[in-house]
Amino acid sequence: MIVIINGPLGIGKTETAWALLDLFNRAVMLDGDYIGAVRPFAIYDAQRLSDLFDTLHLLVDHYQKKGYPHVIINYIFETPAQLAELRKRLAELEPRILAYRLTCGLDLLEQRIRGRTSPGVRQEWEIARAHQLTDILETNARLGDLGLMVDTTCLDVSQAAQAIWDLIHEEVHLSPYQPRWAEEFADEQAKIAAHLGELAVEIQHIGSTAVPGLSAKPILDILIAVPRMTDSVACIAPLRELGYEVVDHPDQPDRLFFRKGHPRSHHLHIVEFGSPTYADHIDFRDALRGDPTLSEAYQALKEDLAVRYRQQRFQYTLQKTDFISQALADWRAEK
Repeated sequence: MIVIINGPLGIGKTETAWALLDLFNRAVMLDGDYIGAVRPFAIYDAQRLSDLFDTLHLLVDHYQKKGYPHVIINYIFETPAQLAELRKRLAELEPRILAYRLTCGLDLLEQRIRGRTSPGVRQEWEIARAHQLTDILETNARLGDLGLMVDTTCLDVSQAAQAIWDLIHEEVHLSPYQPRWAEEFADEQAKIAAHLGELAVEIQHIGSTAVPGLSAKPILDILIAVPRMTDSVACIAPLRELGYEVVDHPDQPDRLFFRKGHPRSHHLHIVEFGSPTYADHIDFRDALRGDPTLSEAYQALKEDLAVRYRQQRFQYTLQKTDFISQALADWRAEK
């Protein structure tokens, strides 16, 4: 697992990374500021950033081969493109890459900087830069993934690390089917439609909460179909107004994924209308709705996986892949 901690200058990324490191049995922390410290230095230097990412790739590869399964990286990623580029490079080494963005109020951010630096020109520069970066990050978070937000306003360093740890190990919990899930989807569908307008060709209820009688994680799965995948970027800002945070998966260019709630209450997938990914989601839902035997088998599989991978959501999802692929093949063969 690779954990990336993002946030403005002075927010406490390094201290939080150290505290998070203590929670793992075997892990390594890589501080981007120190690893990428070069002279001459320029803040906006594409080659310097590319060299840093190359170095991080080499270090992650080295430590994994030395038996460190978990890596924590802290750095300021100002744009979704920067974070996506590092994720893309590291995905060659590790499929599970989780990013978090630390935030806090500006007054507290300034207070933290004053508490760790001596008064003078340098301190005032850091405060001004921290304000600038906060504005940059908030603006760019409307354009893509800069990490799942962790508000540290009321948290000390150890509490911030624990908050990230809890998000990483969020348990898989199955609930009996609830008729209200259909009503909740209808309410959310109306809100999304109002915010996206013509960007959304369709808004569909998918996943286990869309199948009457099937137990599910109490998380609504929503599918939005857009005319072209390039239209998905325009959906990020309006969906953010509804509380959705985009989570980049570089290995899945056929969709854009969002989550909502702490703990999570909604998953949202944007796909191209009529694409294979669109068809997979709709067909699997319809197969479960139309075949009680299939639904019962899926229920049994999920219950088993929920016990075996209760704190490993990634594995819980991955272990369902073969079942879903076979179910789709059988369903389509009979249609």
